[in-house]
Amino acid sequence: MSSLDAIRRPEHTGDRRCWPCTLVNGVAVLATAFLVARRRRGLGLVVAVLGGVLVWLRGYVVPYTPAFAPRLVAASPLPDDWFHTETQYRTAPEGSDGPEAPGTLGADAGLDGEETLSVLLDAGAVEADDDGIRLTPTFEEAWRAEMTPLADRDTEALAASVGGVVPDRPATVVEGIDDEWVVLGDGTPEETWLSRPVAVAELAAVRALDGVVSADVARQAAGPLRMFLSTCPDCGTPVVESTTATCCGGYTTPLSAPDDVLACPSCQLRLFTFGE
Repeated sequence: MSSLDAIRRPEHTGDRRCWPCTLVNGVAVLATAFLVARRRRGLGLVVAVLGGVLVWLRGYVVPYTPAFAPRLVAASPLPDDWFHTETQYRTAPEGSDGPEAPGTLGADAGLDGEETLSVLLDAGAVEADDDGIRLTPTFEEAWRAEMTPLADRDTEALAASVGGVVPDRPATVVEGIDDEWVVLGDGTPEETWLSRPVAVAELAAVRALDGVVSADVARQAAGPLRMFLSTCPDCGTPVVESTTATCCGGYTTPLSAPDDVLACPSCQLRLFTFGE
């Protein structure tokens, strides 16, 4: 990882940049540079350049911008189309009425989460210590080995395989604007939307757990296991921990907090929602 990568904040920059908050920080940088330049012109120029670079790489440079930005932005007279509202790490095709969080193969398994974790611990798929829970090297290798060939399949073939592990809920492919989605029980109240990366990850997890735990436990575990992804199961891009923020502060309505998510910055898809 380069030194710039350590500074960058992808959740606050690029397509997710909040321009009002960037403007506030830019003005603050220029004001500071002006005050410094009144005494030392060269140093003022350095402050302006470094501050501008940090705002560009991080989205903001003023400390605690995420704490005060929501109220400041909401109260500003700036046009609504200045605010970031588009790239929210999708969980369904753009323009659809899909779910707000990624669907899962275990949506109807109905098993207790603590019981499922206990089974996974006993099966050696995960291990726990004082630092938390993590995948065992053996299971992680098996899971990755299952993901690779699934990512090479077209979506129709992937959907057929997904449907094969979920009883009585046939899987179909739904076309998005620039992508395709696997939908279980399409058109029913229990329909479940799976992006390609989620479908690949969960189907691979079920296969890696085959013969190790019961089929119901495998489907139940497939969703929570996504929190351990380090790369996108479909395109291989390193995943990022981000939020469903609409500005640097996360939201323009202080009463509605954003979700913390694991997402693929290339596919612009949410892979896991923490705290589900």
